[in-house]
Amino acid sequence: MTTVTINDVEMEARPGERLLDIARRNGAHIGFVCDGTGFCQTCKLKVLAGSESLNPPTELEKTWIPEQRLQEGWRLGCQAAVRGRGPVVALTNAEELRRQTFAVFNPPPGTNVADNVSALTRNILQQNIDQIAGYPFNMLNAVSRIGLGRLINPWQSVERFNQWLSDTAKVIDQTLRSPVPAPSADPLDRVRAAAADARRASE
Repeated sequence: MTTVTINDVEMEARPGERLLDIARRNGAHIGFVCDGTGFCQTCKLKVLAGSESLNPPTELEKTWIPEQRLQEGWRLGCQAAVRGRGPVVALTNAEELRRQTFAVFNPPPGTNVADNVSALTRNILQQNIDQIAGYPFNMLNAVSRIGLGRLINPWQSVERFNQWLSDTAKVIDQTLRSPVPAPSADPLDRVRAAAADARRASE
């Protein structure tokens, strides 16, 4: 078993398992509107450590995520799968936005409301710029890869739809009950801490 830490919660993962499936099974705060087809991008996450233990970015990820963002560690949870035995540490986009939003109303030490509004606004703007920059070719490319039938009905069966509803309820419940850690004043602190945890786990 490989250890995967998503949103600061340690989880067990099987070889070949997608980060989205690991997150859903454990009720981690992650989106999956399209049920993992790769179209909605709500499962976007940032790999903070252990990227070498995942498959390389897929063509679908390259369609949606600019090269620079891929280099920064951004992936789609429905495309990133466990390949190695080393620990993996990731923070979902949904959770990062949640933490940044809460930081606006409850600024962590060393920050103020203006700082946190600025960080949240930059994050949202960057994500929109990433999408607009590739439009409409990114959408047309994704549709051709996924298929129109799967886009219209991503669940394909009643069982899958029921599983989607169950996982959605689990994520909402876990997210509402979990405390909100303040975002680090220095974004690199989180990366350093995650890398240190991954090193300790592999020793």
